[in-house]
Amino acid sequence: MPSPIGHCLAGLSVAWSLHPLGPIRRLAPRARARLVLACAALPVLPDLDILVGAHRGPSHSLGVALIVAMVAAAVAGRKRLPPSAVTSVALMCGLAYATHLLLDWLGRDSSTPVGLMALWPWSSTFYHSGADVFFDVERRYWLVDRFIFGNMRAIGWEVVVLLPLAGLAWWVGEGRRTTLTR
Repeated sequence: MPSPIGHCLAGLSVAWSLHPLGPIRRLAPRARARLVLACAALPVLPDLDILVGAHRGPSHSLGVALIVAMVAAAVAGRKRLPPSAVTSVALMCGLAYATHLLLDWLGRDSSTPVGLMALWPWSSTFYHSGADVFFDVERRYWLVDRFIFGNMRAIGWEVVVLLPLAGLAWWVGEGRRTTLTR
């Protein structure tokens, strides 16, 4: 399962790729920056379930991604944004959260039960792709070599895979427009 760094990069990729949406582009720069930061933070939230001993359960599901989108829509609505902007904010936040599911689904999982409860509340079955695109993150800090070097390897691989995607999303969504207008 990927690290928080990998999850943040995936959330940034979503934010930057959807940034050119008309309603988002019309937000104030400060509001757009806060939305991008929210999209970077949202994919890390599912792993907070580790604190209650229910890792990869309901928090790792499309059901909760929909709830996140609805909460984002409610917050955007309270800011009196136009309906099209509310929808765009909800889409960005829901998709940013859902990147966590995708990365974990594609990641190596050596703990039981293998996978994540991706279709909760409709199903409590655990799903795993078996692709093992991303390495496990070692949580046993007392195994110093595995904890330090294993996690450095995992984070390094996430950066190699996800940073170019985030850079491309930024360039397509924001940077190209800035470069072309100069």
